[in-house]
Amino acid sequence: MFINFKGFKTYINTGGKKVDKNKTTLCFIHGSGQNHLSFVQQSRYFANKGYSVIIPDLPGHGFSEGKPCISIEESAEWIFDLFKELNLNDVVYLGHSQGCLTGLELNKNHPKLLKGLIFIAGSNIIPVNQFLIDLASKDFKKAYKMMVTWGHGKDGAMFTNNMPGHAHFGEGFNIMNMNNDKILKIDLEACNKYDAGIEAAESIDIPTLAVLAKFDQMTPLKSGQKFVDLLDNCDLKILDCGHFLQAERPKELNIFISSYLRKLN
Repeated sequence: MFINFKGFKTYINTGGKKVDKNKTTLCFIHGSGQNHLSFVQQSRYFANKGYSVIIPDLPGHGFSEGKPCISIEESAEWIFDLFKELNLNDVVYLGHSQGCLTGLELNKNHPKLLKGLIFIAGSNIIPVNQFLIDLASKDFKKAYKMMVTWGHGKDGAMFTNNMPGHAHFGEGFNIMNMNNDKILKIDLEACNKYDAGIEAAESIDIPTLAVLAKFDQMTPLKSGQKFVDLLDNCDLKILDCGHFLQAERPKELNIFISSYLRKLN
């Protein structure tokens, strides 16, 4: 659905259902250079499991217009304001990669806002190689291809997909190509600058789920495990894939999320 938010046309995927504030809302937030299609294997699945689903395209991503958020802090406040706009109260936040940093910051600044937090291929710190940031500025399409090929595990390289009609590399590149040309550099710099992750992680007092990837080259497993050690009440799951595990291992991820949500309720 499209809404006018902060004066700009903003797109929110709802899994084909209406947003229902009387249900638990699952808010999925995409990573750097991504958009709502990052969660194509989760949106309809959970919308048809009794949850209200929102997957917004952040400003400058996907179908959303507006000035891109230049920091994790700004992204977190944008999402907080979106929750107020939609009048949401019972929210579980699910972030992928950069979306995990945004979730950390959102919960740190608004500690009573969220019912649950799910971190997908995340950490409390996501340093970015300066070469990739520079490439995103000079030749963004080459940077897209580098991220897509580097970000997927062996299934992507072997052109293997358990979901009929889907191709990891093709979809990955097309998703990134939907965005504002400058958005990847802005997103990567936002990740690189964020340094409040330890404080934010240690402040969490709600149950969390972290799903990490064994062959993640963008947010390495070791970094994710150190992050989990900062959390008091976190259920850790590890999948045998690369960074884009919501596309590489959607069935397994959905099972982990479903189990966490049942315990939460």
